[in-house]
Amino acid sequence: MLSRLLAVAICCALFVPTPSEAIEFKTSTASDAVDALIAAENQRMSSLRASYIPMFEQAYARYPQIPRGVLEALAYTKTRWNPVASEASDSDRESAHMAPAYGVMALFEGDAPFVNQLEQASALTGLSVEQLKSDTQANILGAAALLARDITRSHGTLKAAPPVEQIGAPLRGSLGLAGLSKSVIGAHLQDSLTYSVLQTLSQGVDDHGVQVKARPVALEKVLSIEALAMQKARFVSLDVSKGRVETSDYVIDPRSETLSQKNTSVAKSTDYGPALYRQSPNEEARAANPTHITIHQMEGFYAGSIATFLESGGVSAHYLIRDSDGQVTQMVREARTGYHVKGNNAYTLGIEQEGFRGQSGWYNAPTYREVIAITKNMCARWSIPCTSVYRGAASDSENVQASSLRIKGHQHYAGQAGTRTDPGRFFNWTRFADGIGGSAPPAGVLDSFESGEGRFTDTPSASGSTVGISANSSAERNNTRVRTGGGSWSEQIGLVDNTSTNANWEVRFLSGGGNPAENAKLQKAGGRLGFWAYTAAPGVTLAVSVDDSDGTERSISRTLPVNTWTFVEWKLDDGAQWDPWVSGNGLITASQVSLDAIWFFRAQNANPVYIYLDDVQFKVQ
Repeated sequence: MLSRLLAVAICCALFVPTPSEAIEFKTSTASDAVDALIAAENQRMSSLRASYIPMFEQAYARYPQIPRGVLEALAYTKTRWNPVASEASDSDRESAHMAPAYGVMALFEGDAPFVNQLEQASALTGLSVEQLKSDTQANILGAAALLARDITRSHGTLKAAPPVEQIGAPLRGSLGLAGLSKSVIGAHLQDSLTYSVLQTLSQGVDDHGVQVKARPVALEKVLSIEALAMQKARFVSLDVSKGRVETSDYVIDPRSETLSQKNTSVAKSTDYGPALYRQSPNEEARAANPTHITIHQMEGFYAGSIATFLESGGVSAHYLIRDSDGQVTQMVREARTGYHVKGNNAYTLGIEQEGFRGQSGWYNAPTYREVIAITKNMCARWSIPCTSVYRGAASDSENVQASSLRIKGHQHYAGQAGTRTDPGRFFNWTRFADGIGGSAPPAGVLDSFESGEGRFTDTPSASGSTVGISANSSAERNNTRVRTGGGSWSEQIGLVDNTSTNANWEVRFLSGGGNPAENAKLQKAGGRLGFWAYTAAPGVTLAVSVDDSDGTERSISRTLPVNTWTFVEWKLDDGAQWDPWVSGNGLITASQVSLDAIWFFRAQNANPVYIYLDDVQFKVQ
């Protein structure tokens, strides 16, 4: 099984449009307004990020011992390529407790457990702390100098970069959390960040100006199997040589392809089953049961926020969500009071989402999945009505709502002195409210690839079910091969042969990582699932797989004609169009299913084959 992984996140800067940059959105709903705002922010950031690419190249030229792609992946993990200016968020809650961070590499300036990276980088590069804070080129060079120093300490002087699997320890040291490494919990937080960086590098990113070229990374050579299980790592092989995916202690789920430990002493939440548990000292007894739920944005990153919440005398919340994959850590028992919304703590429960409320890159499908799931779970156990939820417009300002409204944002509570503005203008309250209310999404386009890759963020070779192609295969948005009436973008799938095998190609291109919880529920009765596709290569056939109540079913294959955009479609309620796959029976028995993957089949081919996708969609007729 190929060692491929997904992507994670850390923190970013705030952006408030000036009057000349402000955009008027003439949209019909609050949800439409958020979507339009995100699209505008992505467009704005794309041109800025293009200027960073030669800066990364200069850093590699100066520090050749750093493997290519690591700096870009580190920047994506820590900031989403959005320069941090800590002063811009000083009014937000966590910023007073987390170490200030600066630039696209989020270099820390502060006391233990955070490392003062600015001071160390200044000594290594000769650049002033002010330059490292405010100049992007200097900031990237500073981060590169820190990593190069630790690689040299580990490997000696090198003229070329070692394999990325050999820089695990130096990478951990360059994250700015070295003060945490002495405890089991601290080691876990460092593992989380290391995993996130290498996961991003393994998956690759090519969206909105961010460019991280995907490269194979054998995570099991960097982190222990125990650490990978804690991270619920995806696409990891326990024994590559024997193709073994299960031992007495560990198992890889064949549908989600996540690694988990069968028998573990890891502390788990007794309130919300999927969550890990780390006790914060910042909590106290409740006088009465909680009646309200508060949605936050961390104003920081997952591991850093956990570290902050472990510091005595500070802040805390009940749950924290990692943005890239939805990992959840509980830090305060629900029956206890956390410190997250000032004078309203005694009757509230708090959920923290990773990232900064002023940047659009932190509101991804895994986060929505988990914030919805946790909220629904708490509503059921504490008799909080899920219908009593804020459904209004998102904003970056305090917007006090009636105390009778039970589920709302930090910015909606009184007594916050006008300084609490999360979860901010990019949080889609309509999507959240529909999710906790159980509303199914309307029929229409599931992924258009116009503003991003949507749920199709994995590479074609990521799935362990994929056969015949190499890890050099790619998936990225493309604006040169588009269909008339299909917008300005499509998704280009580049399939490259795996020369070590003579197997024909069977490619499972995952939607939402193959996780049913990250894909929309689709009605079986009258349901039609399809997409547009184009190729110049003969012999390509297509199929889809869906997650049913009893397993995963795969459709019959359809031939893709050459040199013409073709719409292919399957009927969910026609048993003749479906075959069994993992644990399936060849029949769709559930009233609702979710898209698992799009499949490409072709005889082995020595030359690369390109296939283009557009408007993956669902309808009922």
